[in-house]
Amino acid sequence: MLFQAASQSLMQLLDSQAYMGARPGILAALHTWNQKLDVHVHLHVLVSAGGLTHDGQWAAAKRKCLLPRKVLMTKFRGKFKSLLRENLASGKIKLPPGWTRNQFYALLYKLSDPWNVKVFDAYQGGGSVVTYLARYLRGGPIGNSRLLEQRDGEVLFRYRLSELEGGDGKRQGVTRLPTGTFLMRWLEHVPPRRYQCVRGFGLYSGNQHSGLAQAHQVLGSRYDAGCKEPKTWQEVCESAGMDQACRCPECGSLLVSHHSFKPGRSPPMSAFVKRNYGQIA
Repeated sequence: MLFQAASQSLMQLLDSQAYMGARPGILAALHTWNQKLDVHVHLHVLVSAGGLTHDGQWAAAKRKCLLPRKVLMTKFRGKFKSLLRENLASGKIKLPPGWTRNQFYALLYKLSDPWNVKVFDAYQGGGSVVTYLARYLRGGPIGNSRLLEQRDGEVLFRYRLSELEGGDGKRQGVTRLPTGTFLMRWLEHVPPRRYQCVRGFGLYSGNQHSGLAQAHQVLGSRYDAGCKEPKTWQEVCESAGMDQACRCPECGSLLVSHHSFKPGRSPPMSAFVKRNYGQIA
């Protein structure tokens, strides 16, 4: 529902002549965590600064900022609440034990307060877009650089201060968690197998009718449907100018993959937290 509400809101608003009047390309990534690894379900969305019009022409974005934040927030909030009602009526959403529909609708009424929707200006240049894709579309709950130490049964790591904590997007703090709690929080954000956390819509929907090839033709650029043979991780690093990642940090020798192996035994089932992501989709 989160993907559906966000993509439909963007597609419908940007199709309006008031904003773009075209079909954009949209990439959305589901994140279920915040900086402290608590559950914080949200989407990071990348939208092309232009799109295909209904007559097959390219229309560039009319503003540096694609949409007014309040307009998008109101549209998204209405879409999401409408989808909640529809899925409850169809039986796709099951109420918690003891809940009535009146309680559910009362909760929806309370969701009329302003929602947290952020809209940022367009990126300048492809390099910034690639950085965004690497950080938000393929990143995990926590990077190695934020882990400081594990000692005496506790894990110490850095986190970015939230606005409620007086953060400005750059200030960082340090927190400490028992090792077991840290692992349980991290495992809460491991998606089920084959769950698609990154999805494309509009020109980036991935089907042959998306219009992406036509957009490339209109813009005079060559459309590359993708390499049939997957690149090795060494080739990916080299193409990104990260040759050092392919070499030993101690002696500088080229890292070579000898073989892979399976774990000696399955992990204990009690170590995993089962979370139903189906209702997020």
